[in-house]
Formats: sequence, C-alpha cells, structure tokens
Amino acid sequence: MNDPRLVCLGNLTIDDVVLPDGSERPGCTGGDALYACFAARLFEPRTEMVAPVGSDWPASTSLQIRTAGLSEAGLPPRDIPSLHNRVAYDADGGRIWTLFNGDDAFHTLSPTVADIPQSFLKAEIFLILAMTLEAQVDLVAGLKDRPGSLVALDMQEDYIRGNEQVLRNLIGRCDIFMPSADEAQQLLGHQDWDAAARTFADLGPQVVVLKLGGDGVLVHDRAADRMIRVPPFPGQVVDTTGAGDSFCGGFLAALLQDRGDLESAARAGAVAAAFAVSDYGADPMFKAEPGEARRRLQAWRDAP
Repeated sequence: MNDPRLVCLGNLTIDDVVLPDGSERPGCTGGDALYACFAARLFEPRTEMVAPVGSDWPASTSLQIRTAGLSEAGLPPRDIPSLHNRVAYDADGGRIWTLFNGDDAFHTLSPTVADIPQSFLKAEIFLILAMTLEAQVDLVAGLKDRPGSLVALDMQEDYIRGNEQVLRNLIGRCDIFMPSADEAQQLLGHQDWDAAARTFADLGPQVVVLKLGGDGVLVHDRAADRMIRVPPFPGQVVDTTGAGDSFCGGFLAALLQDRGDLESAARAGAVAAAFAVSDYGADPMFKAEPGEARRRLQAWRDAP
C-alpha cells in the first residue's frame, strides 16, 4: 500500500437500526470513518482511515477491513467496549440517536493526532468526521498548516448549542466545510442555503458543501463565488445511516482527481451515498465496486 492521499478520521460503531415501520436490524456495522473511507476508495484507492477499535469489535469485521486492503495501522486499540448506537427513524426522515456507551466513551474512541501513523501524515486531504468537539478541535490544530495538505470538516449536530463561537473559529481553520442542512440551520438560524454557504465561506473555507438530504447538495466555491447544485443519485433507499459520511468520502476522493471540478466531485459523492443507503448498515459499502461506481457516475454525466 502506497502512502494514502486521503485519510478519514472518525469512529467505528455497532448500530441497531429501527425503521419507521418498526422493523429493526440490530448489530449493523457502522461508523463515519468506515462509511467515508470505503466510499472514497471507490474513486481513490489510496485512502485510509484512522478510527480506534473497541475491545469487543467483531473479528469478522476486522477481517473484512483487512481483506479490503486497509492498513491496521490506522485502527489503534482501546481497552473499552465499542461504540453502540440505536438509530430510530421516523416517517419524515428524522432520526433519534441513542448512544449506549456515553459521551466519555465517545471521546475515548475518537482518534487523536498521536493515533495517525507517520506515513499517513503525508496525505493531501484529511477528513475530520463527526466526533466529540474536543477531539475535532485537537485534530484541526494538529493537522492545519501541514504543507500541501487540506483539512475538511464534517460536524456533530449534538454539540452545536452553546458552542457556536467555538465552531465558527474551528470552521475558519478548515479548507473545506461539509455540514448537513440541520447543522447549518442550527448554527445560523435560517434555511437560505446560498446565504449560509457564503457565510461559512466568509469564515475561511475555500469550499463549502451543504448536504441537503433529499434535495441533494449545494457546493460553494469561494474564489469564484460560484454555486453548484447536484441532486441525489436515483436509487433505492433502505437505510440512510452513513449517507452523509459516504458523500464526504466520495466527494473528496473525486476532488483529488481534479481539484477544479467541484461538480464531478459532488456527483461522485452522490453516487457513493447511493450505495450506502441501498441496504442496512455498512454492508453495501463492503460490496460496492469501483468499476460499478465509475460506470454509474459516467452514465449520470452522459444522461440528457
């Protein structure tokens, strides 16, 4: 494995998914790092993840990760149980997360700069995914200003209230900011997405990507003051867990291929997200093939 171009930093989880009809799928493999990393590898094979592994993390899942060609160097062990969530969806697409382990475990199982292998530190992009705010602040501080590297930030909606100024400062230190619609609304108090994108860009990021769920994404290029809208990739939706994380991974991986083509990056992210939502948990990400992802992306581009 060559040194990675993209490193996804986040968590690994075990998720019990409850759908609006009451049906439940317990014990799904999940975690933002896994979704983002496998999505990114559809378009950039030189992608790795850094995500601490709990003491009860399934050996079968570790084998799947190794079989996919990922380095175990980015999976530091922690002597506590894995993060375990219950994700309950309502009929309107909303969801309620219940974290069984508690916030202290969430922080312990979030990566630190010290967890990043030396060879990973040469990456061109670091994607800092949703985790505790303290962990994100430390990672941005440790990775910002590395020569030739960009820092991309996703968010955790639960910590926004009361931390607005801390978050504004954090966003200002990142090169790419990738919030969801809910997170943007909580931070700014409105749903004028063009205005929101410009507000975030004014804090410092070169690129702002607003993930708008069923309405697709809005990408703002600060230098050109350009707005790009891309709809979701059409397909079956079974479980939306990990869709945003997968979009982030696919977007950044495609951006590495052409830094100036933000629309193609957004379409690649949408294709990756479509794999994620096609079945429960991260199972479809283990099965997704780069050739099929590229075929879908090209067909979408060529469609009238």
